[in-house]
Amino acid sequence: MRSSRRQNAFAVCAIILCFALTLGLCFLLSGKGFLSVFSFAKGDESVYAIAVGGYSDMEIARSYADVVRLKGGAGYVYSEDGEIEIFYAVYPSSEEANAVLSALGEGAYVKRIDIPSSKLKWAGELKPAVKEALGYYGVAFDALYALGNALNSGERSQQDAAVDRDVLASRLEDIKSTFYSAVSLKNGEEITQVKLAIITAQALVGNIRLEGTVATAAASVRYQLVQLALCRRALMKAI
Repeated sequence: MRSSRRQNAFAVCAIILCFALTLGLCFLLSGKGFLSVFSFAKGDESVYAIAVGGYSDMEIARSYADVVRLKGGAGYVYSEDGEIEIFYAVYPSSEEANAVLSALGEGAYVKRIDIPSSKLKWAGELKPAVKEALGYYGVAFDALYALGNALNSGERSQQDAAVDRDVLASRLEDIKSTFYSAVSLKNGEEITQVKLAIITAQALVGNIRLEGTVATAAASVRYQLVQLALCRRALMKAI
């Protein structure tokens, strides 16, 4: 319980979330496993969360979230406009989310999380470098989504997942280094926001815990994936 509270507190850009799944959640959240690369380069971005609402007490929701994580779900408690919802997991398409939803029974629903796009007019001559840097999100989302599914299905062991996590961390470091070099002589609020977003993504990846059971390892990956999407939304609203 104490460790899960610390993990909730680590949510960098987003409001904290959590909830409980059914006994079959670990299987149901497996989705399609390793997916083809998703495109986040153009237009508005969206992800689709399976959620349950109707909670009025944050402590009760957090208690349910602990149960969710034991079964492989994100267990992320989302609070907005006075409503408390619990996210089981996030998906890159409504089709994948609805396929899982149909097996969960009554009570759960799919919630679309829209992430605005930006024309990056403020970037000027740095626009190509900024667009490339913003690709951190697609890289991280794809890798974490596939990793959570692969852990859940047994395609990847926890040891394999640790290697995958480190590879992703290295890729994000390359993106950060390239961007920092490109904007080394430039300042501005938007540039700072992009830098912080990449650093945040690195922190989320570093916060993945793969010890314990396979279910709790998959839950940790999914928890960070929810945070990644919410942080992306916060970034795109800011720039």
